[in-house]
Amino acid sequence: MALTWKQRKVLTFINESEDNQITLKQAMGIIDTHYCNGEKHVGNTLSRMVKSGLLERVKPGVFIAGKGMKEIKSSSNQTNLF
Repeated sequence: MALTWKQRKVLTFINESEDNQITLKQAMGIIDTHYCNGEKHVGNTLSRMVKSGLLERVKPGVFIAGKGMKEIKSSSNQTNLF
């Protein structure tokens, strides 16, 4: 799975920072959004990255790089298409 441009910017920032972490406020500064409620949208992006394993939440609003992509488990009640 390829990273989005937002995910790449966040991970690059973490790798280049001295403390190897990013805050929600810093993420809002590097992800240029034009949404009415930018904090919500950037927060959702970071939360999806946590859920996928790209980030780990240290405490509310503070994130570090995660271990990588988590495996997506298929649901047992879902039918296979192929």
